[in-house]
Amino acid sequence: MGDSMKEQWESNAHAYAELINGEGTPHHKYILIPCLDTMLGNVKGKRVLDAGCGEGYLSLRYAERGAFVVGIDISQHLIDLCKKNVGANTEFHVGDICKLDQFSDGSFDIVLCNLVLLNIPCFAEALGEFHRVLRPDGSLVFSVVHPAFNFYGPGAWEMGEKDPNSKRREGLFFKVDDYFVEKEYQRYWRTRQGEKFPEVISFFHRTISTYVDAIVGAGFRIVQMKEPKPVTEDAFFEREHRIPFFLVVKADKT
Repeated sequence: MGDSMKEQWESNAHAYAELINGEGTPHHKYILIPCLDTMLGNVKGKRVLDAGCGEGYLSLRYAERGAFVVGIDISQHLIDLCKKNVGANTEFHVGDICKLDQFSDGSFDIVLCNLVLLNIPCFAEALGEFHRVLRPDGSLVFSVVHPAFNFYGPGAWEMGEKDPNSKRREGLFFKVDDYFVEKEYQRYWRTRQGEKFPEVISFFHRTISTYVDAIVGAGFRIVQMKEPKPVTEDAFFEREHRIPFFLVVKADKT
């Protein structure tokens, strides 16, 4: 992925780990993770590759459900945190998900790639590697920020006043332009206290058709595609009940 990608995540590793806090943000907890749980199904006894594992909170979640989870991430700092925080039925490696040389063909039952493909320039290569390391009946489950409503790319909410109930600003409408222009955007994430991360993070906007064509081109068959809604009616998620935040895909190796 190149030195610049590695430097971004090394610099932001501790801020990211504090943001995730071992369980994910509210958007992860109440929108994304319930969808991942459903798509992955029963993982007991399965060998799972957590590709772009970050600080390991999903590795731990599925290891506790009976999977043997192998995590890989480009950041040494994040892998060090994984090794401190995650216990049995796991192992972790520093590496590039676009070149999984440390794993042999057909090593895994499941590849999980959560909110990673939108942050790398080599996503077609990553899909090819995922296909290679999966067993013949294996599955890939991945998530991205929804390409059509990607505020890390060409879109943004037009905001109103702060809602006293949700403590978030009202979303008046979502505006998007240049959806078909596929390029890199650099954005700062923010901590739970609202401060910027130390360094920008690269986001690569791609259309839904580009994702679908690449999945099929890598030798997968798409079996599910979800735009999950929040599993709570809490006023905090008013925007996310109107427009999908994530796109989640399950594809079987063919």
